[in-house]
Amino acid sequence: MKPLMFIIRLAAAAVSVAAISSQAAAQAEYPARPITLVVPFSAGGQFDFLGRLVASSMSKNLGQEIIVENVSGGGGNVGGAKVANAKPDGYTLLQYGGNLAIAKELTSNLAYDPVGSFIPVAPISIAPHVVLMNNSLPVKDFKDLVNYAKAHPDRINYATPGVGTSMHLTFEEIRELFDFPATHIPYRGGSNALNDLASGQVQLGIVAVAPALPFIQSGKIRALAVTGESRAPSLPDVPTISELGHQGFSSGSWAGIAVPKGTPQAIVDRLAKAVSAAINDPQVSKRLEELSFTPLQGASADLKARIDDEARRYGPIIAKLGLKN
Repeated sequence: MKPLMFIIRLAAAAVSVAAISSQAAAQAEYPARPITLVVPFSAGGQFDFLGRLVASSMSKNLGQEIIVENVSGGGGNVGGAKVANAKPDGYTLLQYGGNLAIAKELTSNLAYDPVGSFIPVAPISIAPHVVLMNNSLPVKDFKDLVNYAKAHPDRINYATPGVGTSMHLTFEEIRELFDFPATHIPYRGGSNALNDLASGQVQLGIVAVAPALPFIQSGKIRALAVTGESRAPSLPDVPTISELGHQGFSSGSWAGIAVPKGTPQAIVDRLAKAVSAAINDPQVSKRLEELSFTPLQGASADLKARIDDEARRYGPIIAKLGLKN
């Protein structure tokens, strides 16, 4: 080998080794600075509450502050795209939910892949939905509701936080299972849906349990059923859909943590441990239970399985309803 060529190859190898050593050192000291957790919804909602609760506990475990940044819009896609295009170094995280798992089913020509652009880190929790009614409706329970809707097919409307949300798709599942008519009235967020339900603008609604509790406790609206595997701790007298005749039915709003594709595995593993520690933090678990969130144990493979299941479950419903835009 000619001396000059040998020197060039030796120099290239040295640069490569230096780059690998530098990357390994960066990963070993991770995290060396504050981390950003992008919550792809506005402040004050269920996802925002969950993100801030878990981020606070994760910060203690990681030894660095986690700054929650709300990036709303596009049903979560604006925040999702921001994280997808971030540097894959573990300093930009995404609070990932079922809305992103089905984003490709709902929206054409997305600028990013809402599944393939990320590495799932770990699941956080799932919260059931609750089927609600305005007290002016002349029914006393869910069975009465089904019979009333069948007898008055043009009188029942139901409110959700928006088209294609897990609440919308879940209610369509329920409506089909029990074979009763109802017209969907989409809102921009659960709070707006709850306000109109309480005032009688709509007869039925379906939202997460936590934001509905004050309305239920005030007597403005009544809870007819919850969609989780078991009864919600905060609504122990309200039956599940499974108890009402469709055994095994379970649905809810779930969330986890994801990072941009290309993030080193060592960093993914470090973050997964921090999520697990947060879920097992007694203060966090107590607060989650108070608001009917169920902690989800697991790591990357468990969150990936949940993402895949969501797409398989709701893809056909989205297609049947013609929701893609």
